[in-house]
Order: sequence, then structure tokens, then C-alpha cells
Amino acid sequence: MSRPDGLLPFPFPHTDGLAPLPELADLRRNRPVVKVGLPNGSTAWLVTRNADVRKVLADPRFSRTRAPRKEEAERVPASGPRTAGRRATVLPDSILASDPPDHSRLRRLISPALTVRRTEAMRQDIAALTHDLLGAMEPAGRPADLVTHFTRPLPLTVICDLLGTSRVDADRLDAWDEVMRSVTATNAEVSGAVEEMTNHLAGLVAAKRSHPGDDMLSVLIAARDEGDRLSEGELISFCVVLLAGGYGTTADRLAGLVHLLLEQPDRYTLLRDEPDRIPNAVEELLRYAQASMGANIRVATEDVALGGITVAQGDAVLALTSSANHDESVYPAPDLLDLTRAAPLHLAFGHGAHFCVGAQLARVQLQEALRALTRLRPGLRAAGPAQWKTGRTSRAPRTLPVTW
Repeated sequence: MSRPDGLLPFPFPHTDGLAPLPELADLRRNRPVVKVGLPNGSTAWLVTRNADVRKVLADPRFSRTRAPRKEEAERVPASGPRTAGRRATVLPDSILASDPPDHSRLRRLISPALTVRRTEAMRQDIAALTHDLLGAMEPAGRPADLVTHFTRPLPLTVICDLLGTSRVDADRLDAWDEVMRSVTATNAEVSGAVEEMTNHLAGLVAAKRSHPGDDMLSVLIAARDEGDRLSEGELISFCVVLLAGGYGTTADRLAGLVHLLLEQPDRYTLLRDEPDRIPNAVEELLRYAQASMGANIRVATEDVALGGITVAQGDAVLALTSSANHDESVYPAPDLLDLTRAAPLHLAFGHGAHFCVGAQLARVQLQEALRALTRLRPGLRAAGPAQWKTGRTSRAPRTLPVTW
């Protein structure tokens, strides 16, 4: 698996499905912090054990501001290796690209728009949306693609409503997100998608400023305008983050979770017969699914001891949460998907200062989606093999044919 220079290549080759990768188990046992070669010619330390991943994500000596955008580092350049640079998918004012105290300031301003109370207040509307989407699907007995009819439009519609943009904009938002999350798109394609999206969002911000609504974007605009604390760039950058995380990641995770349930029908039957298990089951599914083969990139600001080696100042570090969620020292039988397991403390939403600000919103959508599916489609089953997305560091079904 090593390259001619002796380095382990990363990311690993794309495989269909969400099952644990044996390569990661081997690394956790034998080389928990290992130097890897990236497609652009640069190198980084890959971190796979739970405690070490948590340290990288929480220790301020590992900087996000100094790190390259992960899609850039993991992307094969058109003309040979080159030094990783920041791609346009992380805008200069993005909360994803900042360290404290700037990150703390941004999070303090953004968090009131995504509190547990606010997201729980959305639960009833999200549940109603799941019913509408399932009701519009093909009649029983006819195969249908669950990605097209359910797992994609659910979070996309929720994000449109959150931003206060028309639902007719959903397809454009989806197309922009797909380009920005691709590791095979050209720089011109990515830049074009970012420019189109930011122009759209700038117009939306202007409209909301003139006519505020009861939506999250209006809340964020008020946080900026009343105290002059969020810049225009910060406001637009967070909307881009919300689209990528609140829609793209949630849609991929929902499709993956349903795939895992249908892969072994007794899993789906358990949640159908015992719906009270769904909240804990969602946490176990998130822990188990190795949905992302990308990693959280940081750069050491000084020499740091980590996993038995010394990471030198300036070295890039890749914290692989999907591996940390299968650490044998933390989770009993980690490669077993056990839906009766007590809700595990996983890292699917990150850790430390950059813990996902929209985690609760994602949880509400995943829970209500599984409740609606098991209640309204109790006989749901796979109607054929899923097709998987390629050209990305995430693993998710592109299609999920089902019948009932």
C-alpha cells in the first residue's frame, strides 16, 4: 500500500459501503500516528486513535487557521505535485478557517441561531415535511430512489427554510454544494460555484435586511447590524458552511444510515417495532458509519508530543474521526453495529472548539426521518444495490433503490 517514497498514500482508495476499514484497525494497533503522502505532493501526520484525535481537535497548539483546505490537500493536481493552498471553498471569513479568539467570537454570534431550543422548535415542522415527502413517493410495490425522493430533499428543504430562501432555489443550492465538495472538480469549476453562491447569498442578505423574517438568516443579520459584529463576509461565509454541513453532510449521512438499516433488515425491523430506540440508534449509526475518509486538518504551532512521536512545528496533522469512532480501547466490539448499545460518545460531529454548531439540527432531522420511515413505510426494503458517490472523500449512496 506504500508509495515509491515509502509513505502511506492518503486518502485511501474509495470503497462502496460504510463498513469499517481493516487498514484503520491496523494503524490504530501499530502506527497510530503515521506520516502519509497526499495527492498534491505534500505530507501530513495521520492520527487514528480516539485520544490522539481528541487532542488534535482540542489542543490550541494545533491551528486550523494555518491549515490548508482539506479538499485541496486531498486533490490530485492537473500538472504534478504542488504545495497545498487554500481553495475557494473556505472563504477568508469562514468560521471553519479560524482559531480562537476569532473563532470564539464568530461562534458566540452564530450559536443563538442554532440553539437546542430553536432546533427542537423545528421538530414538528421537520416531522411534517418527512410525512409529505414519503406521501409523494411512488405507490407501494414500485421501486423508488430514496435519495431522490427523501434523503436529499429533506435536509435541503430544511436549509432553504432556515435561510428564508425559496424552496425553488433548492436545485441550484444542491448543484453548488456538489461542486464545492468534489475533489475532482477543477479550480475554475469550484471558483465559479462559490462566486454564484456568494452572489445569491449576498442578494438574499440584502432582501432580508430590508424585510426581516422569522428565519435564521434574519437572526444572524440582526447580530451583525445591531452591534456591527458580524461582517458581510462572515455572514455569507457562514451561510456557505451551513449549506455544506447542514445540507450536504446531513443528506449523505441520512442516506448512509438508511442503507445500513436495510443492509440487514433485522436492524430496520428493530426500530420499526421499538421506535423509542431511535435516538440512541442514531448515535450508534453515526459512530459506526465510516462515512468520511477525509480528515480534520490542523498545523502544529510548536513541537507537540503525540502518540509516541513528536510532531514538529509547521507539520500538518490529519485527525481521522471515523477511525477514532472505532477505537477498541473506547468502544466494546467497535466493528459491531449494535442498535441496542447505550448512546456512545462519538466524534461524528467533531470535538473541541470546532464541534459542529448544527449538530442538534442534524440529530433532529435524522431522528424524525427514521421515525417517519419506520412508521409510514414499515415494510421498506432494498430493491437493488445502492450506487455510491465517487470523486469525494466522503462515502455515501448516490442512489438508494427501495420498495415496500
